[in-house]
Amino acid sequence: MPSSLARLALCSVFTLISAVKAFADGGFPAEVAASRMVVPPGFHVEVFASEPMVRQPLSACFDERGRMWVIEYLQYPNPAGLKPVEVDQYLRTKYDKVPEPPPKGPKGADRIKILEDTDGDGKADKSTIFVEGLNLASGLAVGRGGVYVAQAPYLLFYPDRDRDDKPDSDPQVLLSGFGLEDAHATVNSLAFGPDGWLYGAQGSTVTANIRGIGFQQGIWRYHPVSNRFELFAEGGGNTWGLDWDSAGNTFGSSNGSYIAFHVVQGGYYVKGFAKHGPLHNPRTYGYFGPIAYRSNKVGGHVTPGGIIYKGDAYPDAYQGEFIGGNLLSNAVYRHDLSSEGSSFSGKHAGTLIEARDPWFRPIDLTVGPDGCIYVVDWYDKRASHLDPRDTWDKTNGRIYRVVYGERRKLKPFDLSKLSGDELVGLRTSKNDWQAAQAREILAVRRDKTLIPKLRSLLDTDRDETVALRDLWALNLSGGLDEPTAERLLSHPVAGVRRWVIRLLGDDGRLTESQAATLRHLAETDPDPGVRSQLASSCARWDGARSFPILTALLNRSEDAKDPQIPLLLWWACEARLSALDRSVTGHRWWNWMTQPEFLRLPLVRSTVLERLTRWFASSSDDPAALPALARLLAGSKDGESLAKVLNGIEAGWEGRKLGVSAPELVRTLREVPENLGQSGARLRLLVRLGDPQASATALREVMNAQGVDKDRLALISTVGADGTREAL
Repeated sequence: MPSSLARLALCSVFTLISAVKAFADGGFPAEVAASRMVVPPGFHVEVFASEPMVRQPLSACFDERGRMWVIEYLQYPNPAGLKPVEVDQYLRTKYDKVPEPPPKGPKGADRIKILEDTDGDGKADKSTIFVEGLNLASGLAVGRGGVYVAQAPYLLFYPDRDRDDKPDSDPQVLLSGFGLEDAHATVNSLAFGPDGWLYGAQGSTVTANIRGIGFQQGIWRYHPVSNRFELFAEGGGNTWGLDWDSAGNTFGSSNGSYIAFHVVQGGYYVKGFAKHGPLHNPRTYGYFGPIAYRSNKVGGHVTPGGIIYKGDAYPDAYQGEFIGGNLLSNAVYRHDLSSEGSSFSGKHAGTLIEARDPWFRPIDLTVGPDGCIYVVDWYDKRASHLDPRDTWDKTNGRIYRVVYGERRKLKPFDLSKLSGDELVGLRTSKNDWQAAQAREILAVRRDKTLIPKLRSLLDTDRDETVALRDLWALNLSGGLDEPTAERLLSHPVAGVRRWVIRLLGDDGRLTESQAATLRHLAETDPDPGVRSQLASSCARWDGARSFPILTALLNRSEDAKDPQIPLLLWWACEARLSALDRSVTGHRWWNWMTQPEFLRLPLVRSTVLERLTRWFASSSDDPAALPALARLLAGSKDGESLAKVLNGIEAGWEGRKLGVSAPELVRTLREVPENLGQSGARLRLLVRLGDPQASATALREVMNAQGVDKDRLALISTVGADGTREAL
């Protein structure tokens, strides 16, 4: 007994010495670090995995057997085998070449591991390397018969059809062109969306060009079956983290004095424009900001790896919260989300983890089969990437499980062995992880025998979460045909109507009957989310079918103050205006959008009119654009409308030299009634159009020392650009 006590005492002393040494160095052993964490009442933190089993973990997800897959980002911050040739002030690096994909390209230190808890004690005790030698691999998703890996500039697919945890072959290159200039902002956050597309993000300080689509910040998606690629939304800051709520709304984590972006299809979002340049569509004439935050953001400006909690292991108050890490404040925070029209606002809801450890760097969060949140901890004294030297500690890394009450012990399982009916039965699971995994398995099987059952369930389910799971499974099983889709457009659950519209828009095709039904929805549907999706989808459908829908939406005056619908409607108009065949379809929409009945629509007056005018003005090299501007001027029957049209013309002509004759536009400008005001803007435009009488008037006003200074300054710029001898 004395010898046993002595050994126990020595072990305790050794543990204490190790902890003290770690504290002196700035870090703690994993178990000590977990014990120090402050969490809400009833919660505790457990170590699922730590060094040496896992080092530099970056991103994690679970497979259908409940095993965790994790990227070890050991190659960070510099790619192997490449030489930097230029570094700019934002630390964007140009390299001497584009690396070939693995296995031909340079081998890096990154690897993907599978972590398993084989004895059920809550800790990973088995580690399997799936693939190694990766070179800045920054995202992964498991499913569809293999593993998708984001390694800039590539999206790779490693097939593993026999499920032996070894790649069946070299990876397939699915996409090429992701940016590689900054290893902390590369392609990331791969995840399957409810629609079966593989989604991902790209951060701020890299530039992609994929199949002719160029962008820096944005959310993109790739269809595993059809091989289609789309930029889902552009902008949004240094995105690192992507998730969906139970209604299928998309949220991207980012950096800044906010928590996240509500990302809608076809949306344009704020960027660091001075640093990253403009949006790639020069005619957006506006952009969305982040989710409005109704309280002070706690803990600094970085929120990576955020998720919407949809598990069943925490109290009800946590359901639907946005929960994200904050590596600058060494904490994980909770945020309440509330509906604001078609979008959301948020506020601080509390702290999930206060680590009391300056080395705690929560970089990714995910929910597991047990409904608990797992926190991927990069664990390093250093947080900033501004120092280009590689001084990162690559010996450690942790993955924690946040538990409420007693940890739920799961028996070994494999969802892929369930029957189709059993998989459909998971649609009512309180843990969304179960339902999402089942849906992905159904997507691979495409079992046509399940379609009647899914249609029947969808007809009767009224809970939005369950009904949407029905719809998503039906779509992935191949059962959303034209008659079914049209019937579901009148479903009593708004989320179902919204998602059927979304799925119809993905294909870009509409039958005449569907278009008529959608127009009726645009006129009558009470749900702003439905109207928002209609606006997004109108940018994707053929104009002949979508324009009546768009017109009906523009007549919904209640949406004038919605945070997203007005700009979505403008972008739908812009898509129609930019129709490729301008000589036929394009000019047809040009003519319609300048008619008095269109200009009287409430949201045209409030949101579209000035942008529409600016669009035409910026297209003045097209012969049809100037007559369109004349029609817009002629249709401006009040001072407010006239001001918007004149402002739009000036903005569209800014920095442009007009080399065209526009007698109709000159005549219309001269005929604008004096009582509508705006004489200064009208005079400046007439000068730009080369009207001699206006030029003479402008010169007199410029030289009039008794005139208003700001009006004279505006005219000086215009007269100077006129370039006539008199002006000089």
